[in-house]
Amino acid sequence: MVCFCGFAGCRRILLLAALLGTGCREKPTAPAAGVLASGDGWTVREDDFRHWWGTRPGPGDSPEARAEVLDRLVERATMAAAARKAGLERDPETIAQIESILIARFQETQLASQIDAVKVTDEAVRAVYDARRESAYTQPEAVRVAVLWFNTRGQQPLVDRYRPRLEQIRAEMMSGPDQFPAAAGFGPLAVGNTEHRASRLSGGDLGWLDVTPGSDSWRKTVLDLASTLKNPGELSEITAGSDGLFLVRLVERRAAAVKPFESVSAEIRRSLVDQQREKLREEFSGRILAESRPQRFAGAIAAVSGLPARPGAAPVSSSPQLPPGTAPGTEVRPHSKPNTP
Repeated sequence: MVCFCGFAGCRRILLLAALLGTGCREKPTAPAAGVLASGDGWTVREDDFRHWWGTRPGPGDSPEARAEVLDRLVERATMAAAARKAGLERDPETIAQIESILIARFQETQLASQIDAVKVTDEAVRAVYDARRESAYTQPEAVRVAVLWFNTRGQQPLVDRYRPRLEQIRAEMMSGPDQFPAAAGFGPLAVGNTEHRASRLSGGDLGWLDVTPGSDSWRKTVLDLASTLKNPGELSEITAGSDGLFLVRLVERRAAAVKPFESVSAEIRRSLVDQQREKLREEFSGRILAESRPQRFAGAIAAVSGLPARPGAAPVSSSPQLPPGTAPGTEVRPHSKPNTP
């Protein structure tokens, strides 16, 4: 704005304007309703301010606190606008993250009442327990054992080398059982008399082993020897085989037992509620997908090149082939396939 006046008169006008706080310039544009700040490509609205005010820690309401929150919002809005100008809103990773947030928020707003209303009857919980009592809620028979073991690799010279050491330990423990509590396994004797590194510093203790068939022959040998022992503290015979040279001591035995309904009912109920809620989400997604009637262009998909390799993925030998007579760009709906492991 240009001042059309003499030099002295203009000085007086400028001085008066400064004192009155107006200045010899145009007045700033009044903000739109509900707008607290604005810049190049962004605005901070009252709703934004209220949201962030409700999430802030710190002191109560004051001009300084309000200014601090507004400054943070201005900074965020400015940075976000700069990111958009840089093209990041079209970046695939950014789009994927934004879509994930939108989907979660959409489901939350549309399904919250239905999700919260999911209930499971006591009869349904009991039915699951009865159906899975043997497979899921029965604690199998188990033994806790300690072992001294040498990897003789099925070679008799190695068996002859290590057997005397185990025989001496066995005889010593048999002659003075009170000196070797069952709970300690082989105690300090395990440190220099076993090649099973995981247990040698804990008396050879292997912990609890379920008495169930398995493909591990080493474990099967240990369990077979433990099956001959009835009382805690008993020692097996020294046994040599293809898996090595073994001496096993029974620490404790636990019979099979069914978990009481009361101890697992809450877990079953949570699982059923989660299943019903997930079903609601899938049905909701299915409805939205059906209403949008998406088109999939198999020809365009097949033409995509330069895909980055996924870690652990087998190399693709050739591009997928379209059915005979299919024109590029034709929508092809996949056939349903049975689930495979």
